[in-house]
Amino acid sequence: IIVPYLPIAAVMVLSVAAGIYAAVQIGKFDQYRDMYQTLLSDKKNGTDLTQATRKAAAEQGRRMISADLSITSSKKGFEYFNELFIKRHRKVLWSASVKIAVVSLACVGGLLIACLVNPAFASKANQMLISLVPAFLFIMYAINRGTTYTRALFMNCDHSMLTYSFYRKPSFILHLFWIRLREIVKVNLLPAAVIAGGLTLLLYVSGGTAAPLYYLLVSILSMSVFFSVHYLVLYYLLQPFNMYTEVKSATYQIIAMATYWLCYLMLRIRVDTMTFCALMLVFCILYCIAACVLVYKLAYRTFRIRN
Repeated sequence: IIVPYLPIAAVMVLSVAAGIYAAVQIGKFDQYRDMYQTLLSDKKNGTDLTQATRKAAAEQGRRMISADLSITSSKKGFEYFNELFIKRHRKVLWSASVKIAVVSLACVGGLLIACLVNPAFASKANQMLISLVPAFLFIMYAINRGTTYTRALFMNCDHSMLTYSFYRKPSFILHLFWIRLREIVKVNLLPAAVIAGGLTLLLYVSGGTAAPLYYLLVSILSMSVFFSVHYLVLYYLLQPFNMYTEVKSATYQIIAMATYWLCYLMLRIRVDTMTFCALMLVFCILYCIAACVLVYKLAYRTFRIRN
């Protein structure tokens, strides 16, 4: 996308003008030197970026949690434990998911209207939907809430609970893993269902296809489930955070980067839609089974607090 010259020039001129105005105001302020000396008195050797980052992380953790003291649950055991966590973190988990779903619904509605009004656009949209299904892997990667969920789990839950030995028993780990997987799948499926249902309807309205329409629906939902499992199993097998929620696992970072590049490459790869949908569904099922086995066999050793 090439931005026209005039808007860029206008933004540059306004930025320079704002900078000059700010410099003049600072120059006129007699107490500026005294004020910044007071503010920076505890940073004589420079700004402690590590400490500032840790303070910001701690503040972010506090903002994630609801302050409503009436939140409770009628469930027992790990279900009780998990439901309290989900209710107290509803804002950070569900609010973003709902916003993405609303925006997706609005986009689908606009495309539907365009298809009904303009037959030529409908024909092009139909061809793109049939050929570009693999590209939605990158979109599902971008809207997935897995990283936010795992960070909140560690910051406001596991970083304290991992000090207890019972919390790392294989059977307990697997039980809680299943409960948490169920919850993050719910969060991610809301926008995924809107996108999948909307695109299936859009494909039908724009002219349909000889292949069954449900393949598009199933493939996008499978992508959402895959990313939900992916980030949670990485969290249990690699546990990348230290006590300040800083990522300290090089393996985790490499896998996260590889996941990004694989999804990005799918924007350029052309695969038969039915073949891709079938492979995506099978891969998702096998990945879920493998994740559960690995968590049960290995997580009692890998799910720990890093120094």
